[in-house]
Amino acid sequence: MISGRAAGALSRRLRLGGGTSIVGLVAQRLYPDIIRHLAAQLEHGSVLVTGTNGKTTTSGFLAAILRDAGLRVWRNREGANLLRGVAGALVVRALPSGNLRRAGQAISVFEIDEAVMPQAVRLLEPRAAVFVNLFRDQLDRYGEVESVAALWRQMVKGLPETTTLVLNADDPTTASLGELARGPVLYFGLEDLTLDLSGQDGQGTAGTYQAVDSRSCVRCGSDYRYSARFYSHMGHYQCPHCGLERPAPAVRALQVRQDTFDRLRVTVETPTQLGEIVIPLPGLYNVYNALAAIAVAQALGISWEPIVSGIEQFKPAFGRGERVQVAGRTLRLLLAKNPTGLNEVLRTLFSEGTPRHILFVLNDNIADGRDVSWIWDVDFERAQGLTASLTVAGTRAFDLALRLKYAGFAPEEMTIIPSTPLRALEELIGSQPRGRKGRERGRARHQQYQPGAGAAKTSIQASPVAEEGATSPRETATPFPGYGLATALERAIEQTPVGETLFIVPTYTGLLELHRELERRGLTPHYWEGRD
Repeated sequence: MISGRAAGALSRRLRLGGGTSIVGLVAQRLYPDIIRHLAAQLEHGSVLVTGTNGKTTTSGFLAAILRDAGLRVWRNREGANLLRGVAGALVVRALPSGNLRRAGQAISVFEIDEAVMPQAVRLLEPRAAVFVNLFRDQLDRYGEVESVAALWRQMVKGLPETTTLVLNADDPTTASLGELARGPVLYFGLEDLTLDLSGQDGQGTAGTYQAVDSRSCVRCGSDYRYSARFYSHMGHYQCPHCGLERPAPAVRALQVRQDTFDRLRVTVETPTQLGEIVIPLPGLYNVYNALAAIAVAQALGISWEPIVSGIEQFKPAFGRGERVQVAGRTLRLLLAKNPTGLNEVLRTLFSEGTPRHILFVLNDNIADGRDVSWIWDVDFERAQGLTASLTVAGTRAFDLALRLKYAGFAPEEMTIIPSTPLRALEELIGSQPRGRKGRERGRARHQQYQPGAGAAKTSIQASPVAEEGATSPRETATPFPGYGLATALERAIEQTPVGETLFIVPTYTGLLELHRELERRGLTPHYWEGRD
């Protein structure tokens, strides 16, 4: 216990991170069964939440509900959803004796990585296991959707009768897990048919660009038929060959109305209650997240009042609709890490036809997935003509800029700021003859990348090159103002008028990098400094 907590404190002191994983990593190394030992002491047990999109928000909704119901809630709120993150969340709440502090009236709510869920279930023996959805994500790590689905099916077969499954009825893959459960199953889903994509715009063509990740029946392999589709493969479906169909949800959204960008009014029906709940977040995907949390609360016997108050007073986790004020502007961070997630963010931003100031950040680090070909399955065409300003950044900024060009964005509409200088431009500068003529020739060659040359407004700063007669290395740099995410953020803020909102849509590591930059500027606290 002491070693793990010391490692976390050292990590934070040295600014190597939040110490949210190293605590558990050290503790597990010294005591491999630490998770089982500590979790068994929780009076009200554990709830596990998994899925491709929405784990953090769903677990946040549920934690808020349970707190309002009078329980002490412990969770991995920082998003460290591997086993070491779970171990760390428990270890920091333990005494040197090996016992949890204040285990009475306590319950844990852990978001769990999709691939780690089978191990987490074995160690934590949860009261409820929540499966929010399953979409294509990080193919180089997870493989195709069916690989994760097969893992889940095998796991569900071994769950004890004491574990309640909470499943998305509108997602064929997650809903099918209910047939394998030995214990209770509770489904949630949408019933508001005005949200059906095929009936929108009066043309029947809405949603044809949706990235559909689950087409075939899990029983017989035939294609599903949909009577209503809300997005991707989420909707009301039936297999025409074997008859498998969407199960009837016990927790249902009968009507969804948007008051403002940040305010959804949802009429919810449960087996014991019918009432209206205000969800203080944008996007249809957050309706599903709220329904999942409500379903778990029902399974745990929580009354209606804390369900309503918990959701309506919910504060978004970092990057999931979070607001930050800077220089008279509002920054809104909307994480999008796969085609379905980004499609829904774009639908949320542009469905009303309002022009937005946008900063896209596309990274291809390990935590993002090295393969970024998924951007070609995203409906960027929806945003064409609706960007008041557009900045593109990240390690794969040029890949995204090319995709946007094919979506109809003119190069001069984009400010492209890569994470690092292009090697070709560095070599171009280095190859120029020394002296004044060489400098002039190099600058002339670089003009082709300037906005006036018909190319995108690209911000690139090459490595300094020592030249004859130069008073300093910086005298030979390109005329571009820089590169990297800090520069991209500054440029995007400058292009957003005072009083307006800049919407930042990053992939996962881009979100972390943005948060570090906002922390450095003193605009937001460290993400691990929040309190449950």
